[in-house]
Amino acid sequence: MVTATAASAHPRARRTLVFLVVVWSIGAVFLALEAGMAELTWFSSSNSLPANLVLSKQSQAAFVHCQEVVKNLPAPAQNANIDERQAGYLAWRLGYMLGSADAALSSGAAKQAGVENVMRQSLQATSALGIPPLALPEHGRSAYALREFSVFLEEDPPCVAAALQFRRSPRHAALYKFGAAVGFAGIYRRLAPMLVDVLAPEVRIYGSAAGIPADLYAPLLRQPVPSGPGADSGHALQSVVNRIDDYIRTSY
Repeated sequence: MVTATAASAHPRARRTLVFLVVVWSIGAVFLALEAGMAELTWFSSSNSLPANLVLSKQSQAAFVHCQEVVKNLPAPAQNANIDERQAGYLAWRLGYMLGSADAALSSGAAKQAGVENVMRQSLQATSALGIPPLALPEHGRSAYALREFSVFLEEDPPCVAAALQFRRSPRHAALYKFGAAVGFAGIYRRLAPMLVDVLAPEVRIYGSAAGIPADLYAPLLRQPVPSGPGADSGHALQSVVNRIDDYIRTSY
């Protein structure tokens, strides 16, 4: 009986992963395209981005808060049967969803209702992993969206990264942050291909911590993003993300 139950649970887990990947991929594209790729509202007040952005460190207050959160985490969803490789892939995809959603919202490329609808799709995965739900950062002026998101990743107010590290490993937390940086950078560079240094330090640092080969994410940091004959920047960016996604899906 136990064997039969376990055997049936694994196909369910695989179907869940496939479903979530399809939904998130569609959601990310929708967010990037919604409202006709609206003009970046913050760009008019800041024509350049800081080339040497220094990553902030989690404050002591945020660290203490997350220590309390992880002590009271609910158990992972029953029958989730998510192994370490699948958990790593989900961590990357959760981060990618968060980064894409926040960039689409802060840039004006998507509306609040559309973003919230896509974010709700993450609840099944966070429940299965036994971690807190994703949450978007609070933004002030759109000109500071980049810095605010960078600080948000390190402060980790919802304690998603802390919970991944507690439940799984530091690499899983790094995969989540790497995904968030890639998702955020990808949307902004899709909207304004001339921009460079969009969370470049975060992409490098979190990518290295997650064990991602630098040659996979290096194209995201170049101007312009390398593309084949006849390919536009949007397709080139998606190709880079797809290669990263394939690596994480098959290597963890």
